[in-house]
Amino acid sequence: MKQENKKAGKVIDAVELSTNQKDSIHNAVNYQLEVIQMDNLYNKDRATLKKLLHENIAIAMGETPTYTEWNYIHDVFRGEVCKATGMEFESFDKNIWADITKNLELEFELVKPKSPNVKSEQKSEQRAKIDAMSDEELRLAGKIVELAKREEKRIKNAEKLENQDKKDFVKNFKTSMENLAKNEYDFAMYINSNINALREQFLDSQS
Repeated sequence: MKQENKKAGKVIDAVELSTNQKDSIHNAVNYQLEVIQMDNLYNKDRATLKKLLHENIAIAMGETPTYTEWNYIHDVFRGEVCKATGMEFESFDKNIWADITKNLELEFELVKPKSPNVKSEQKSEQRAKIDAMSDEELRLAGKIVELAKREEKRIKNAEKLENQDKKDFVKNFKTSMENLAKNEYDFAMYINSNINALREQFLDSQS
C-alpha cells in the first residue's frame, strides 16, 4: 500500500498569492511535468523547458521573497507536481527542488531566506539603521569598517555597470556593423581596409 505524502515539520502558513504568482506556479508545474516525461538525455527542447520552469518559479518568488512565501510556493509547486506524477515528497525535494533552487541562485540570485527569529530581526533593524546613515555619520560614529564596506560595494557596483555597458556596446556594435555591411557594403569595405589608419588617428588624438 502506497504511503501518502506528508509534510515534514510544522505546517507553513498560507500566503495570499497574486494572480501573476499563481499563473507562474501553474506554468512551472506544466513545464516540470513535460521535463519529467522527456528522456533524461540533454537536448535543446528539455533545456528550454527547464529555463522556462526556472523563470516562472523566479517570477512567483519575486525579487525578495520572505521565508514564509518561499516555503509556501515550494509547497504549492511540490503538491501539484507530486499529485500529477505520484512522486513522493522526499524524492521531489531531492531530485527536482534541489536542482531548481541551485538554478534560482545561479540565474536569478535567489536564495531561501533564513528562518525569522528575534535575533535576526534585531540584526535586520540594526542593519537598516546603519544603511540609513550617511558617510559622515558613519565616520562620526567610528564605524570605519562599515564605511569601507560601503565604498567597496560602490566600487563593485560601478565595475558591474561598466562591464554591462561594455557588453551592451559590443552587442549593439556587432548589429550596427552587420547592418552597415548589408546596406552600405562599399563604405563597410572602406572602413575595414583603413582600420589601421583610423586606429592611428585615434591614438594620436589621445596623446
